[in-house]
Amino acid sequence: MYDLAALIVGIALLVGGLFTMRFGLMNIFSHSFRHILTQLTLTPLRGLVIGTIAAAVMQSSTALTLITVGLVSAEYLTFYAGLGIILGANIGTCSTVQLLTISPPIEYLLPALLLSALLAVSAKYRTYALAALGLFAMFTGLSLVTTTMGKLAEISTVVKYLADTSHSPVYGIGGGILLTFLFQSSSAATGLLMVLTQEGIIDLTGAAYGVYGNNIGSCLPSLIAGLAAPLSAKRVALSHIVLNLLGVMLFFPFSNLLIKIATLLSGDLAGQVAMIHTLFNVISSLAVLPFVKPFAKLITILVP
Repeated sequence: MYDLAALIVGIALLVGGLFTMRFGLMNIFSHSFRHILTQLTLTPLRGLVIGTIAAAVMQSSTALTLITVGLVSAEYLTFYAGLGIILGANIGTCSTVQLLTISPPIEYLLPALLLSALLAVSAKYRTYALAALGLFAMFTGLSLVTTTMGKLAEISTVVKYLADTSHSPVYGIGGGILLTFLFQSSSAATGLLMVLTQEGIIDLTGAAYGVYGNNIGSCLPSLIAGLAAPLSAKRVALSHIVLNLLGVMLFFPFSNLLIKIATLLSGDLAGQVAMIHTLFNVISSLAVLPFVKPFAKLITILVP
């Protein structure tokens, strides 16, 4: 019972920390975001660069995509310029997952959490302290999840079910979509995949399928937001999910090759899952960039 409670607290800290860090970072940089997005994204290449930086700062491709849909709806951005930001958003979100590969000792995290919480009381340091508080909460949550997941694997029917079904592409991708929908964060969902792989509950093949699902699941909020938006904004929202579906179609037949490359780039299992996520997002976006005009035409055909 204690381990289950610790797991729930760990997941809450992981997800809550991610959102708190995002809130702090967005408050630090919020005044310049709209100007940067509207003035410096005139071409898809510029949009990709700015989108990558913005998503890394915001720690969320979903939030950036929602902002882009809003800016296109308000006619601050064209559909064509918005496409570049979407491509960059997929790359920038990898920074969060790479952050999760760092494992600071828990004895340092708790004092850092306390100090950040105390500083957050002060209006002068609040935004910076919230960003730090979120970061340390995220690390603490991941540490708790890692500690308890291995113990629960021996007794939990749910965890055993995950292990038994991880080799199925349908269950793996479907589970990734569900996790991202529940957490409202593909980064947090990928962080959980890292723990499951590190503890030997699922293997890298199952993790790769989960990563595919996470990326599809991250598109759902912007797709829902686009339903009530003008035509150009609908196209931007759809482009996000089409991009990730094309990525899954590209990588799925070569999942074993993707895993081999990830194992060459990182020596530990958690890092290898993070590399699978990074390779998927970076290659998918860069592969579409030279063909952004045909890609835009495809979207306009799908949403006439």
